[in-house]
Amino acid sequence: MEISKNGLISFASACMKACKASRIRLFSSRFSKRTYTQRQHVTMLLIMKKLRLRYRNATELLEVVPDVRKVIGLDRIPHYTTLQKFFRRFGGWMLTLLLAKAAELSGMSGTIAIDSTGFSSSSASRHYSMIKYRYEKGVWSGSYVKANASVDTESGAVVCLRMRKDHRHDSVDFRPLLSRTSKLCRVNVVVADKGYDFEELHRFVRDDVGAVSVIPVRKRGKVWGRYRKMMDDNFDRSVYNRRSVAECVFSIVKRRFGDTVYSRSWKLQKKELKLMFAAHNVQRYVMKCVIISVEDFYRTVYT
Repeated sequence: MEISKNGLISFASACMKACKASRIRLFSSRFSKRTYTQRQHVTMLLIMKKLRLRYRNATELLEVVPDVRKVIGLDRIPHYTTLQKFFRRFGGWMLTLLLAKAAELSGMSGTIAIDSTGFSSSSASRHYSMIKYRYEKGVWSGSYVKANASVDTESGAVVCLRMRKDHRHDSVDFRPLLSRTSKLCRVNVVVADKGYDFEELHRFVRDDVGAVSVIPVRKRGKVWGRYRKMMDDNFDRSVYNRRSVAECVFSIVKRRFGDTVYSRSWKLQKKELKLMFAAHNVQRYVMKCVIISVEDFYRTVYT
């Protein structure tokens, strides 16, 4: 990939590459107006999420940045409601595939860390929410979305997501998340914290997925279970420390793209989170290409 001096142009080029790798069809139907392609729409949505813009501001930005329009291949600027309507009808499974393909651009190591984090789904003042929390005797009124993610520890890219709105234990989403992740990429090692220390989960990772589980054992008396005893005897601290990459990724995403989802319906909230983490994966790929190009530059100068 050719790296431009403008980071936004490089990001737009990487978005188009990720859309092509995901095999997103150019048009949703043979009866489409064919004014814009689906890949152009997805790229504009990723740019909007990267810059933390609204639909109206995103189209206004494209009017004053002709180089980005040239990379995307836009002959005319779409109305902001065009982007909004496309986002509502675009399939969530296509965003799941886009998320995985954008992660593959940076390279996959096979070591997957699984962890969860939360995003606010309300624009209410946090100060007011905390005051209300204190006066209502510990009843939290703020709404949030819980995201369980599988992260490649080498590239720092998010491979798959599983979201929910209710309060449930992290281990509930472990099996479906890892099962889908294993279908999207190669999984050799699975790293997780003590919240996932169950014999059934160890057995699922080793027998069903065919990977190695690295999960510390919670010692509450005698350690029972075949795989938990194996983990207690042969726990590799150096591999387990790779789990911190998942927490680092959550911190990067929230600082770069925000910690709030603005969609109102549950269906759109899930799609917005997938779009947010897909933008993170594309940005990781751009940064990797920049580092490689800088290393090549110094190699040619000093050799």
